[in-house]
Amino acid sequence: MSNIINRNCKKYGYARVSSKSQEANSSVESQKQELVGNGVLESNITIEVGSAANEIKNRPNFQNLIENVLKEGDTLVVTKIDRCARNTLEFLKLQDILFKRKIQFISLDFPYSEDLNINKLISTTLSSIAEFETNRRKERQMQGISAAKKAGKYRGRKTVIDDKLISEVKHLKQQKMLSVTQIVKITGRSQNTIYKVLKYHLGYVLNRLVKLEETNEQK
Repeated sequence: MSNIINRNCKKYGYARVSSKSQEANSSVESQKQELVGNGVLESNITIEVGSAANEIKNRPNFQNLIENVLKEGDTLVVTKIDRCARNTLEFLKLQDILFKRKIQFISLDFPYSEDLNINKLISTTLSSIAEFETNRRKERQMQGISAAKKAGKYRGRKTVIDDKLISEVKHLKQQKMLSVTQIVKITGRSQNTIYKVLKYHLGYVLNRLVKLEETNEQK
């Protein structure tokens, strides 16, 4: 499949993992090797820690790559489509941006064409199928969990929230005055996890990100 890529265009790669632990293991390295093997210079690979469910604006490295690095005629390469988008809507937004700027998008787990219009059609269709399969898999997981609960065998997922994380988030929020996005980047935890720490362990009102006692004082 790699010989289909237009070797005359400038290629940039995007590698993403959802946590620091994945960054430390072979996940990033395997993505880099696959991108390099498909003609992307290692110096042209952008790496990010964070969820692909986040909007582009909440993934600063990806946003910078799209807005400031990629130029007309360039190609953006990812190893799998879920590295850049976890749902069809977000992918369509991304693809629309790239298509209008005449930037080729290639996901190495999908077939692709050097014709921009054909490639757009292929990617759009297959991204919808990929999301459908993801949703089906989630449904099967929920069915399995439900069956396990009825059988008394379900113990739930092991939480990543511990005293160390709570203390770190408290320091970053109250002492360093950092935003949730900044805390996510530093801790390598998901945005959802950080919000849980703030709400359930540190007493913050999430829609205002102030502590509960501060809200009461203002009444």
